Amino acid sequence: MGAGTTEHDIELYQQKIIELNRLAEIGQLSAGILHEIKNPVSFVNNFSRLSQGLVGEILDICQKPLSQMSDTDIADEKDLLETLSQNLVKINENGKRIERIIQGMLAQARSDAAILEPTDLNQLLEEYSKLAYQGVRADDSAFNVMLKYKFDPEVGSVKVAKGEFGRVIVNLVNNACYAVNEKAKRHEEGYEPVIEITTTRIGQEVEIRICDNGIGIPEDIVAKLFKPFFTTKPQGKGTGLGLSLTYTSVTDTHKGSIHVTSVLGEKTEFTIVIPVQAA
Repeated sequence: MGAGTTEHDIELYQQKIIELNRLAEIGQLSAGILHEIKNPVSFVNNFSRLSQGLVGEILDICQKPLSQMSDTDIADEKDLLETLSQNLVKINENGKRIERIIQGMLAQARSDAAILEPTDLNQLLEEYSKLAYQGVRADDSAFNVMLKYKFDPEVGSVKVAKGEFGRVIVNLVNNACYAVNEKAKRHEEGYEPVIEITTTRIGQEVEIRICDNGIGIPEDIVAKLFKPFFTTKPQGKGTGLGLSLTYTSVTDTHKGSIHVTSVLGEKTEFTIVIPVQAA
């Protein structure tokens, strides 16, 4: 930068870089969303079509005079109505899933102040981790990893900034995907890439663990992970801002803590602890 560059200019440059990083994350997440949204849309379309057929069968039975209706007709009508009811439940469930995905996308796109709101944390973790995984697969269709979930049902509703915390999960799962993919390239016999996401309710706090069985991180690098612009990835593969912004979100916005442990060549585990009722 030139000699006339002020501290204010530097802050503006940093904010622009952070904004570009956020837009890049949104772009990758969009790829995951496009893939993930296909399933519930297919469910809605298929069950709507099947339900239309059921309504036709019910109408055929109803057109008979009551005096001509047999016990079989009445039993068939009851079965058809029960199946139709089940189909409508499935349509509703998948419609809500589509709605949540869209709301998540809108939350990602907003750049205003983070608003903490009661959120089904287990559901958020599952959905954003799957979106992150599908985003990686959009760039590399050969990539595969098993996502394992061990969710504590006692976690329940937790106050988080949905879009911002979603980006935290996306960043951590993206890093985990990178780690297991790098290890998979070594073609070690019997190696199966796994990312395990665990939640535990501990009093008035929730502990979230995201663990991968990838390449691990050298001990001397672990301490630098959350520093801005530090990255272990090759040039062009990372901005060095993901974990820095993740740290800021967990500690500042959500009043929690985050730390990482790793065994080189074996695994890396990020642990986040946030209060259930974040202030």
